[in-house]
Amino acid sequence: MACKESPDKKLTRLETLIMNALWDESPAAVKQIQGRLKSVKPMAYSTVLTMMRILRGKGFLVSERQGKADLYRPVVSRDDASRRSLGEVIDSFFSGSAEALVSQLLDGRSLSDEELRAIRAELDKTLDSRKSGKQ
Repeated sequence: MACKESPDKKLTRLETLIMNALWDESPAAVKQIQGRLKSVKPMAYSTVLTMMRILRGKGFLVSERQGKADLYRPVVSRDDASRRSLGEVIDSFFSGSAEALVSQLLDGRSLSDEELRAIRAELDKTLDSRKSGKQ
């Protein structure tokens, strides 16, 4: 079952790697996730099993027995987890200022013209929906 505290829990890098695999392919058994991650980060079956049990305990996954294997699936969406993580970054590194985050992104990374146009389009879309009261 999903833990009610999961929104306050943080994902480690390894947990995020496993969650990304499950967001892409779910439900999945431990062996499937181990195989999927083999080229990125080879891990023993027992390591993947332990990490998936930890994620279940934190409320990010649920499991269901099917035959001899447990199948795991996320109960927290990728969007929710990324929003929460981005909020933590904004609070931790930018004193809660989304503007400072965007400024750092624009100053510190070479973005292509296409990426900049896409960012501008997202900003325009957000502003337009706020003007029309849709937010």
